[in-house]
Amino acid sequence: MMVLAGYAVELLFTPLGLVPTNRHLSIVATSISWNYTTWLNIVFLLIAAFLLAVFIRSGSWSMLRMMKGAPYDGGHDHPAHEHSHA
Repeated sequence: MMVLAGYAVELLFTPLGLVPTNRHLSIVATSISWNYTTWLNIVFLLIAAFLLAVFIRSGSWSMLRMMKGAPYDGGHDHPAHEHSHA
């Protein structure tokens, strides 16, 4: 379907003169540069590594593994918690 749409556009645009004939291309070779975004990425990677180390050292990794199952609702069979507080 897309191929037919492409042919239809070409058959429509070519007679109307809407297809560009002179195309000037400039290909620029880029390289890795050390700009402010590079330094920001490094800073935030260090912050993420620090937070991950704090997470693991605090014992949260084992807690996360323990919580991998479905949430526990405390043994109630009904979905809504209707408790009267008199």
